[in-house]
Amino acid sequence: MPMTKGLKIRHKLFAVFVLSNILLIVSMWQVFQWSFDRGFVSYATERDRDFLEQMANRTANLYIYYDDWYFLVQESRMEKEWHKAKVDNLRDLVPPPSTPNLDLIYPSQYYRQRFLLFDAKENPIIGKTSFADAETHAVTVNKKVVGYVGLRSIRELVQDQTLRFVRQQGEAFLLISAFMLAIAALLTWPLAQWLSRPIISMQKATKKLAAGKYETRISVKGGDELASLSCDFNNLACTLEHTREARKRWVADTAHELRTPVAILRGEIEAMQDGIIKMTPESLSSLHQETLHIARLIDDLNQLSMHDMGNLSYEMEDISLNEIIEQTVQSMTLPFNEGGLELGFEYSQKNPIVMNGDSDRLHQLFSNLMNNSLKYTNAPGKLTVKLSKKNKKAIILFEDTAPGVSDDDKNRIFEQFFRVENSRNRATGGRGLGLAICASIVDGHQGTISAYHSPDGGLGIKVEFPLNYSR
Repeated sequence: MPMTKGLKIRHKLFAVFVLSNILLIVSMWQVFQWSFDRGFVSYATERDRDFLEQMANRTANLYIYYDDWYFLVQESRMEKEWHKAKVDNLRDLVPPPSTPNLDLIYPSQYYRQRFLLFDAKENPIIGKTSFADAETHAVTVNKKVVGYVGLRSIRELVQDQTLRFVRQQGEAFLLISAFMLAIAALLTWPLAQWLSRPIISMQKATKKLAAGKYETRISVKGGDELASLSCDFNNLACTLEHTREARKRWVADTAHELRTPVAILRGEIEAMQDGIIKMTPESLSSLHQETLHIARLIDDLNQLSMHDMGNLSYEMEDISLNEIIEQTVQSMTLPFNEGGLELGFEYSQKNPIVMNGDSDRLHQLFSNLMNNSLKYTNAPGKLTVKLSKKNKKAIILFEDTAPGVSDDDKNRIFEQFFRVENSRNRATGGRGLGLAICASIVDGHQGTISAYHSPDGGLGIKVEFPLNYSR
């Protein structure tokens, strides 16, 4: 199914950078407005409260002298009429009225337009602002409240010025922001291109890998997550390449292994048909042996394929590992004696080693390993099986005598159809699948198997099983 075209990752990175800058600028502007409003207004309000106390004391002294608020109301009315006349006659020189009492109350001319006066019942006398919306202070005469002086809220006065200031600052801020965004865009587009370059390279390499070009590799630069992903991609490509080669080799080896017995069968049957070989019990027995060889080879291949596909069944239960090994050693003692070899089992612990496993599969595992030594160890010789327990693991060692194997062969003996090309590979050797089947059984029990040089001069096989494993 074709993929729908959308934004490429470099476009998304560029959009993220630009949007982040816009969000940052807007957030800074909001914080600036909030900080200015809160800081300036809070400062002005605290200052007003200090002046209100002074204004209340001065107003109280005047009230004591006049015993009424009429004198202040009259001066306030005169002041309003002067302001109106000044507005109506802008070109005329209108002298200001004399307002000595108001001049005494105000701490500065700035407070003239904000001054409020309320009677003892909180009704407005000067000004139209309600008592609840004003900053006020009681005017006390002889411990009796005779009225309240107040100031219009600083927010009402600075609102228009603040909006005008904010609008001017906003215009300047927008110009600066547009300039900064342009610079950010010029910087972030190459950055987005640079960040997306490894992903684009990986995309191209993935397409080659999907087309079967398993030799494709990506150059790894740096030590970040993309570099780690590139390493993982190279490991995947290497694994696929090895898997392809292993599959080709497996098919070729399987064809080769089947070709030999089939050729023998065909030759003997054709010889019987031509009368060259008479049909005797001996000739039929030879044919029967070749068919058994083919059948065993097919069974081994089927078992390995079932393990690879995860279809090889295991009937897991708690079993005594030392008992299974002892039973296998007893069943193999006679073939070893007939081959001029000695078979020994060493187990020093008193308590049995119990693990969760399939007894039949484990018996097959130990039989295959003992048969491997039986086929490849020179007589007189010896195979020693050792069982021990360490760090919640069961360890089984199979150590035989000469001949041994080289270091290169030691690392490959568990491969399918692999045979050692030295004196250890004799005519009695098998099909090259025995140790591969052993590796699959060990893997099915979550264990490990490895080869080493035996101290007795031959081959050593080490098998480890976890004792706390349950299927």
